Amino acid sequence: MRNSHHLLPLVALSTLAVIFISTAKEANALPGKSVNKFLQWAQSRPLPTLQYSSEVSSYSGNKGNLHFYAGTTGKNGTVTKEGITVSNDKNIKFSRNNTKAVKLIESIYGSQIANDFKNSQFLEKVGRDSFLRGKQYAYSVAQVQDGTNFEIFLLKDLQKAINRAKYCQTHQCDV
Repeated sequence: MRNSHHLLPLVALSTLAVIFISTAKEANALPGKSVNKFLQWAQSRPLPTLQYSSEVSSYSGNKGNLHFYAGTTGKNGTVTKEGITVSNDKNIKFSRNNTKAVKLIESIYGSQIANDFKNSQFLEKVGRDSFLRGKQYAYSVAQVQDGTNFEIFLLKDLQKAINRAKYCQTHQCDV
C-alpha cells in the first residue's frame, strides 16, 4: 500500500485516455473539420443523404421532417457551421430545456455536444435568432415557419453571426 501513490498518475492517465477515446468517437466532424471527414461522419449518423450545392457552398438533405445542412468553404474545404431544422412537430422546439430537442442533438452529435448546448449561456436574441455560448461551440436557435432550427458553429464565429443577424434585420439577406 505504501507505493500506491505511484499508481495515481497511471490511473489518472488511463481515465483521461478512456474519456478522450469515447468523446473523439462521439462527434468528430463538427465545424472546423474537413468536408471529407464530415461526409464520412454524416454517413454514420441518422441523417439524410446530403447533396452539395455550389451556389450556396453547402451540403444539405431531407429525411422526413428533418432537414440537415452544413455550410462549407467549398466542396473539399472546411465545414463552417451545421444546422438542423425540424418541421411540423410541436413537441420539438430547439431550446436548452426541451428534452426531445436535446435528445435529437445527442443522437446526431453525441452527449458531449448535447451537454455543451444544454449548459450554454444565453447571450442575445436578434429577431428570431437566439445566440448561445457553450464551452466548446456557439449555437443559435430559432422558431421558423412550421418548425424549429438549431445551428452549431465555432466560438470564434459567434460575434460575426450576431452581427450578421443584426445586419439582416434592416437589409435584404439570403438566409
